[in-house]
Amino acid sequence: MYIYSRQFHRDAYFVALIIMIASIPLWRYAMSVMQFTLLGLWIWAGFSFKHSFELLGDNNLFRGVGRFLAYMGGLTVRNFVGKFRIFFRNKAAMVLVSLFFIHVIGLVGTTDFAYAMKDLRTKLPLLALPIILVSMEKISRQRFYIIMLAHAGAVFVGTLISSWRLLGGEFNDIREIIFNISHIRFSLNLCIAVFSLIYFIFLKNYFRVWAKLIFAVGAVWLISFLVVLESGIGLITLLTISVLLLIYQIIRQKNPYLRFGLTAFVIIVPLVLILYVYDIVREFNQVEPVNFEQLDQYTALGSKYWHDTTSLGIEDGRYVGLYVAYDELGKAWNQKSEFKFEGKDKMGQDIKFTLIRFLTSKGYRKDARGVSKLTEEEVKAIERGIANVNYLKNPSLRTRISKIMIGYHNFKYAHDPNGSSILQRIEYWKASVNLIKQHFWFGVGTGDVNIAFDHYYKRTDSPLKESNRYRSHNQYLSIWVALGFVGFLWFLFTLFYPPFQEKKLTEYFYFVFFITILLSMLTEDTIETQAGVTLFAFFNAFLLFGRKEQTDEKKGM
Repeated sequence: MYIYSRQFHRDAYFVALIIMIASIPLWRYAMSVMQFTLLGLWIWAGFSFKHSFELLGDNNLFRGVGRFLAYMGGLTVRNFVGKFRIFFRNKAAMVLVSLFFIHVIGLVGTTDFAYAMKDLRTKLPLLALPIILVSMEKISRQRFYIIMLAHAGAVFVGTLISSWRLLGGEFNDIREIIFNISHIRFSLNLCIAVFSLIYFIFLKNYFRVWAKLIFAVGAVWLISFLVVLESGIGLITLLTISVLLLIYQIIRQKNPYLRFGLTAFVIIVPLVLILYVYDIVREFNQVEPVNFEQLDQYTALGSKYWHDTTSLGIEDGRYVGLYVAYDELGKAWNQKSEFKFEGKDKMGQDIKFTLIRFLTSKGYRKDARGVSKLTEEEVKAIERGIANVNYLKNPSLRTRISKIMIGYHNFKYAHDPNGSSILQRIEYWKASVNLIKQHFWFGVGTGDVNIAFDHYYKRTDSPLKESNRYRSHNQYLSIWVALGFVGFLWFLFTLFYPPFQEKKLTEYFYFVFFITILLSMLTEDTIETQAGVTLFAFFNAFLLFGRKEQTDEKKGM
């Protein structure tokens, strides 16, 4: 009976881990359900159906139920005592859990307890998952590989769903195609999945050639999707980890020719990317000089053109302010769309400027003839707030850089940061630094972060729109604002001590996860959302404590 119960529990735990890791990039509801499932398996480890049926099969129903409840109660107590004993013997696990408790300590300076309780509920995985995973039976190498492949497969499914939404075309921003979680959280999962597949491609004597070919095709697909998604942090993470892994291989490599080749690759690839970005920026800003005397002054319908090279900036290497006939343009648009020319698009932008930018990106003049050339699909895109045909037709790294440049021009000439997520982040970081100066040592408290930012934006008359006024978008700054310098130092300790203690910093899978998380925290409040905190807490605890040590992996990357 004991062997049967143990095997059943081991298999159930394995299946729960598969579903849990597959839900992280796909389905927030399943994340929550599987955490409760893992908790149930943790509490009732060793549960026997056979013994339970024997107890409940007693001729006296009340006695049978009583004996069953006594059995379950005893099982629960034994598991609590035994598993907490394991937990308290593991220093790294206790340090991980302390990340939750420093937020509890942060309640001391809190005035908004309603938000604080919501925040603590969101961060419960920081408490539960390390305790569960450190005290459960460690899984074998084979099952670990299956779990990591399940995660990569779930990410692949996510890209297929998103590609279907992309083909449908009903989105204002390419990042909206991601199903159920934020595009940034998905891009982090995507990076981990790519490097998992790369590991399995080079793993000797385990997978057959046909399987490795599938992994290679899958990795190429995921990288391509990351480019289409225009995820800056995802691409930077992918490049950074790749360079670091190659540098590690260069250091270990004894063959001088191979070492030279790898070194050249590490230098050339980033250099090519830098030149590629530079070329896009140069092309964006490079426009031919304008001779106003040679420009047409009237439209085909006789309306007067307005020509300007400063007010509306540049779009795809063209001056947006050339060949604009406002009256004629407005009449033509109002005949083509129910969204009025002087009104707003679905994103709350002035639709006339969305239209003018879109026509510029198409190379059309901003007059009645230009509007007449627009297809029905393009009209709907303009109504949704899409200001450039490339945002609709050609999502790519080039498009992402183009958006950044347009946002920069808006900020440069109109001091408006709202057109660029990067410039908005700069405003968030400035706000964070100012709040840190005011509450340096102990922060504003766990529940008062939103209040502190709201007060700052109002007090300083921030140029950010109400809809764009967010918190730090930097986990390190966010912790410092909430918990002060003392909390910030402890936060760093919880990040670095556990992998150092467990000797995991140079283990391949943990290294990939660790660098991904560290970089994500530079531009995102990674552990402030359900998807982010679950990704962090699960992978951190699972890769630190969840599997048996393997002799072929102790050597590191």
